[in-house]
Amino acid sequence: VMSLIGDGANLVIDYEMIKHRKEANDTGEGELIAAKRLLNRAVSAHRGLVDVVTYDALACNSVFLNECLNLNIDAVIRVKDNYNLAIRKVKKETNTKHPNKHWHDGLYEITAFESIFNMDGVQSPLRYVKFAKRKSNGERSQVLIVTSALNMNLKTIYKIMKARWNIENQVFNNLKNHANMDHCFVHGGNATEAVLYLMFIASN
Repeated sequence: VMSLIGDGANLVIDYEMIKHRKEANDTGEGELIAAKRLLNRAVSAHRGLVDVVTYDALACNSVFLNECLNLNIDAVIRVKDNYNLAIRKVKKETNTKHPNKHWHDGLYEITAFESIFNMDGVQSPLRYVKFAKRKSNGERSQVLIVTSALNMNLKTIYKIMKARWNIENQVFNNLKNHANMDHCFVHGGNATEAVLYLMFIASN
């Protein structure tokens, strides 16, 4: 599901079905392949209106980042445990740097650190950002981001990352609890797609 994020309504723009296995030895396709298909369709259908896309750590790889670069849109990707050598290297490098920006966000004191780096297979330089968060009681956490948006304001990147949680907390929660998306009303490809579109229309 692709949704808008931010302060306005979290409208569902479109969705893509993941193709199932056709034979016993067929592995089918993963979420990322379907996500690329969805992204291309959304950018084509809403030409000029999609300029930034955000995704979880699944998309922190050269395949998805190059897709975004080819479509001329910026990617803001969450980083978790990653075995990519370039990310491990830039993470270590960034941890030794002085902060680039410092501000308060509600209960949190935010300190941002960043570096520019190259990832194998990605056609353009990327930006690695670490947001260190600290509460007044001393509780600490951090959020790590890889983005192709080299000139985007750090506060904007932080807001995008923070707003992405609305998709989980509001969009999917609303679809499941108020639009009965957790119930299978019909079977069969066309009928299932029609019902899903009706749910998205009603939810929007």
